[in-house]
Amino acid sequence: MTDDLIIQQLKNKEAQLIYELKKVQLALNAFIDKSMPFGNLTGNTVNFDDTVPKSYTPNLTYGSKILFILHREGKPMLVDEIAEAIHQFEPELELQRLHKSVSHNLSMLAKYAKIRKHPFSRKIKYSL
Repeated sequence: MTDDLIIQQLKNKEAQLIYELKKVQLALNAFIDKSMPFGNLTGNTVNFDDTVPKSYTPNLTYGSKILFILHREGKPMLVDEIAEAIHQFEPELELQRLHKSVSHNLSMLAKYAKIRKHPFSRKIKYSL
């Protein structure tokens, strides 16, 4: 395991724990504040200020690069489309390795509810 992979996994775990903490805080606040409106609470909303970078830089993690691309495009995208969009920003990256990294990171982002999956034919599109 490389250091970058370990760091990425730890960041994903941190994001999952923060998400769980927010859910617990909402539940606790619901018991404390009886007038809390429950109609507009969803667990799948992405806080753009915290998670989506404002601009693309090569030193972003793959997860952040993916979130930036999905936010910029504003539509569900296939793994190939996301990898190609990143490749346009960083043409020196090998496309096949980039595709594998993007695919893995999309799975992790979907697992921790940072993005949504949309079945499309026999493939999956991803969106914020």
